[in-house]
Amino acid sequence: MPKSDPNRARNMITGALVADAATMGLHWVYDQDHIRTLAPDAPEFRTPQAQDYAGVPGYFAHGGRESGAQSQYGEQVLVMLRSLISTDGVFEPRHFQSSFSAHFGYGGSYVGYIDHATRETLDNLRRAEDSAMAEARKIPFDGDPGVTTTMVVKALSLLKQGDPDTLRDRFTEAVRITHKEEATLDYGLQVLDAIVAAPPARGAKDVQLPAIAKLPGLVAKLADASDAEFEQQTQLAIRLTNDHDTAVAYGRVAAHMMRAAVRGGQSGDVIVAGRAVAEPQIEADIAKALAMSDKSVEEVTRHFGMACDLSYAIPSVIFNVQTAANYKEAVTRNIYAGGDNCGRSILVGAVMGAVFGTDEGAGIPSNWGKKPPR
Repeated sequence: MPKSDPNRARNMITGALVADAATMGLHWVYDQDHIRTLAPDAPEFRTPQAQDYAGVPGYFAHGGRESGAQSQYGEQVLVMLRSLISTDGVFEPRHFQSSFSAHFGYGGSYVGYIDHATRETLDNLRRAEDSAMAEARKIPFDGDPGVTTTMVVKALSLLKQGDPDTLRDRFTEAVRITHKEEATLDYGLQVLDAIVAAPPARGAKDVQLPAIAKLPGLVAKLADASDAEFEQQTQLAIRLTNDHDTAVAYGRVAAHMMRAAVRGGQSGDVIVAGRAVAEPQIEADIAKALAMSDKSVEEVTRHFGMACDLSYAIPSVIFNVQTAANYKEAVTRNIYAGGDNCGRSILVGAVMGAVFGTDEGAGIPSNWGKKPPR
């Protein structure tokens, strides 16, 4: 198999983020003709305005965000990137979860729309912390009951920071600051072991597009990993926000498309890679979409569905990738297709960014990449 290209990896991530930002201003308008009326020539980088949604099917989710900002999908791309940077490129599920919670959760840095998968995932993370406390209380300890809370808090805090190889040493050091007794430390280490042994909290029972939003950075990192590692890591990442077999099935298609793009594939190669891992029903829908060669992206998207389900989005994206001549065309056609165009834009932008790069004729437009969030 060809090795990944660092330039393609960078352009894949940039392409996803730029496409999301370009699309955000007309996200979740479900009237394609209305979008054409609002923006007949240049639909990209529009500031969200409530009046654009008046009188038509849609949902105005991004009030207060300006042109160049990310939707919640692009924000999830960034959460994964920051987590990977913090862990020296190693995907640490609990670190990602901690970063996800710190960004999207109560008091987090993100201020904006919280979709169903994110909301339920945040709830599950909170329940997992409660479960860790309950398990810790089952471990026999003759000392102050308040110590249990202290040990759980220390364990969870350090676990979220990644670096599992030094976890016990860091935990021991943290405990000794406040507790000198060996029995207390021994109890704390038992608490730590119990928490480490528990699987990471899973995501929502959800089959929508948040499942694939964190993949561009992770795929860029794992593109040259073994097939077994690639599958294990990307599927785990999908389940951290969308713990559903259907989400994993569609997520695999998206991940392998991105991987092929980073490894030098052209649009046709990318689609072949996605179809190679598609389950029968997904493959049938992809084949149906590709057979609609006389249709537009808007028509194909309308046929399969404009909403957030992966079963609607993946055929639309693959048809778009197959028929677009360049990055800008693919992104603008996706905007005009309406509905959850931001959700689709992550995969559209990632693949087309990797394939066409920054070539001024066909790649990510230079003036698009310079649009700052305000």
